[in-house]
Amino acid sequence: MRILVVGVGYWGPNIVRNLVDFPEVEAIGISDLDRAKAEKVAVRFPRTHVARPAPDAFSDGYDAAVIVTPVDSHAGLATAALEKGLHVMVEKPLTRTSEEAKALIAKAEAVNRRLMVGHVFHYKPEVRKLVDLVKSGELGNIRYLDSVRINLGLFRSDVNVLWDLAPHDLTIFEALLDRVPKRVSAIGAVHVVHPVMPQETMAYLTLDYGDGCLGHVHVNWFSPVKKRLMIIAGDKKMAVYDDITPGEAIRVYDHGTYDPKAETPFYPALRSGDILIPQIKQEEPLKVELREFLASIKEGRPPATDGRAGLRIVQILEAAMRSLKSEGKFVDVER
Repeated sequence: MRILVVGVGYWGPNIVRNLVDFPEVEAIGISDLDRAKAEKVAVRFPRTHVARPAPDAFSDGYDAAVIVTPVDSHAGLATAALEKGLHVMVEKPLTRTSEEAKALIAKAEAVNRRLMVGHVFHYKPEVRKLVDLVKSGELGNIRYLDSVRINLGLFRSDVNVLWDLAPHDLTIFEALLDRVPKRVSAIGAVHVVHPVMPQETMAYLTLDYGDGCLGHVHVNWFSPVKKRLMIIAGDKKMAVYDDITPGEAIRVYDHGTYDPKAETPFYPALRSGDILIPQIKQEEPLKVELREFLASIKEGRPPATDGRAGLRIVQILEAAMRSLKSEGKFVDVER
């Protein structure tokens, strides 16, 4: 299999580094508008070569393309690759609009090619463990999800902080709940003004999943500390996912409340039990994600995070942007 990687700025070199570990990948073309960047990456890894800039390179005999470019270019590049008969993986978010995403899905189906979105957190071992905890019923019914994803930078001009960081949390929320929110509310602010394209650098996103289940996401590029912390609160147990604590990323708390009908001078009666730190076998999630992409091609099936998964996230982000413009009013998510 010959694979073309389009874009080797921040994330692209990580794609190349992992692809070389797959023996079925015979050759890796590296395409970038800045040829010097492509050459710098090509000399670091075996079985790589500098390719022509995309979309011209799509005609050069590749089987698949991984597109790692600014989101505004995703739809055009992915469409061109599909038209040349390539399977395509696109980094998150899939496209800038839901209409672009729908068109990409239709194109991939028309030419019988796989379309995948790079929702890498779906493939993290810690997230898969959380999914197991939820689906097994150990946590009970999920009452709310609360996530904080903050850091100092990386400031971007092509998208705001919601489009940059929130897809990670939205991907995890969907994996845990197996559904999308009915409506969303978002507020944000610009604390560091880009000279050309001012974007929100901090945002709070609330998601209403119905039946009293809420999700909340706080994303921020302008924080003195780095945090990636998520609480998954069930009516039996609760879990805390700290993505920057090695070896102890997940803690399961046997905490909660007793039956409100129980005899107690307090309401509700609180329960504070054991704390479990599950052992999790580690593997780089990007490698797991690329393995899924290659397997979906070989097996002729949709990948776990296919175009429709990407569309659902884009639809939530579009609703969030409408809410931002209406000062945080709840906005229905397109179905």
